[in-house]
Amino acid sequence: MARPVEYKEEYADEAEKYLEDCRDYLDDKIKKVNLPTIERFALRIGHHKDTLYEWEKIHPKFSDALAKIRVEQKERLLNEGLANNYNSTIAKLILSANHGMVERQDVTSDSKPIIVPPTLINKYGLNESTTGDSKK
Repeated sequence: MARPVEYKEEYADEAEKYLEDCRDYLDDKIKKVNLPTIERFALRIGHHKDTLYEWEKIHPKFSDALAKIRVEQKERLLNEGLANNYNSTIAKLILSANHGMVERQDVTSDSKPIIVPPTLINKYGLNESTTGDSKK
């Protein structure tokens, strides 16, 4: 079992610098996406992402810093995805996996069963197969 890694207050400030560095850029007229992620921030400061998640539970300032990374990621995916600057399939996948945004279908139905009164059954000669009535 590995020894616990000691948290340093400057890690929260490092997250701010990381966000400043995570800007998309053009390289030979091709847009390069530099989306901020917790995993890449963990690599930047030399620790495993699980360690960051543990620190997040204990240190409020660090928790806020990781929240900013998540918010920046979500906003960029939404805005750039809507502008068709990011691959929509990948944007949808990350928004679903990291931000709980899922596609929903309304499965409610306005159709209700039709109940035919017995008087109409006799009057119009409707039978059980027509009404769905299975009284025997």
